[in-house]
Amino acid sequence: MRLVQISFAAIAVVLAATASAYGADLMFAATLRGDKEPTNTGSTATGDAKIVVHMDKQTVDVSLKVSGILPGDFAVHLAHAPVGPMHLHLYAANGDVSLLLPFPIAPDYAPTADGFTYTRTGYAYAEGAKILSSSVSFGDFVTAMKSGKVVFNIHTNKFNDGEISGKVHAAP
Repeated sequence: MRLVQISFAAIAVVLAATASAYGADLMFAATLRGDKEPTNTGSTATGDAKIVVHMDKQTVDVSLKVSGILPGDFAVHLAHAPVGPMHLHLYAANGDVSLLLPFPIAPDYAPTADGFTYTRTGYAYAEGAKILSSSVSFGDFVTAMKSGKVVFNIHTNKFNDGEISGKVHAAP
């Protein structure tokens, strides 16, 4: 009988730990510049992004402040497309780059005197994956975010491949 009680207690501890880890939020950040890889455009525009991945809801919150790029500078072919002018890209070891999560044009983009801000909360990963017709699971998205190979990129008319970008990294 005692053995059964210990087993149930052990199972309860494992389940609690698993539920806690699954429900935890993951914090990331990116400093966007045009003077370093992979962008290296020489642009003096800058940006700072904070990204929160909510494991339990499978949603993403993004808070971004950019100086030196105005909404009118966004790459027209992307700004008017469902994918929008900003993306998270996954850079593979073999040099391939794939679009991981788009940020479509919406009221979330707010112009400022010298740039813009972007604030979006509760962005369902599934919504972004649907825009891309992507089969990448939420779990694979999270793994990519943790890999150090994801880059936040802003595409403009001047630099169609991206004017500024920054590697996404874990944040405290």
